Amino acid sequence: MPLEVAPAVAVRDAVPGDVAALAALSRKTFMDKFGTLYHPEDLASFLETSHGEAVYRQWLADPEIFIRVAEAEDGTLAAYMVCSPLTLPAENAAPGAAELKRLYVDMALQGRGLGTRFVDEALAWARAKGAPEIYLSVYSENFGAQKLYARYGWEKAGEFIFPVGRHEDLEFLMRLPL
Repeated sequence: MPLEVAPAVAVRDAVPGDVAALAALSRKTFMDKFGTLYHPEDLASFLETSHGEAVYRQWLADPEIFIRVAEAEDGTLAAYMVCSPLTLPAENAAPGAAELKRLYVDMALQGRGLGTRFVDEALAWARAKGAPEIYLSVYSENFGAQKLYARYGWEKAGEFIFPVGRHEDLEFLMRLPL
């Protein structure tokens, strides 16, 4: 049974006015989870190119990309999810496959069911679009996320290298038929 999200958190679609806060949350949550893995210059460059405002501005302007945010009672963003058509290196993916691109929850709100809620919303979005399957990638050593996705039946469909500057991470490609 999914955990209930605390009443002080409102989940909603992201809007263009969220760009700065979304980029800031994106950088913060990535650094909180993975920041110690990388050289500072590699991390800084990666965060700017992959988690900067330009990325979110572009995604928010694309009607094919679905972004949800969780907003705390004080108006700050505390979690987010991004879904899109498939861009991951999935061999033999079915036409129309979807992707759960990102799902991050600020450490202060972890354990309140936001990750579960966002996975449920990603699956509902993909099904509503008629996607035959949905993919995601997860860092090979991010065991907590792997456990969450396994509860839904995601299975490992492959591996690939994910570069962060000069650093290379082993990523697991996960697939869930819909």
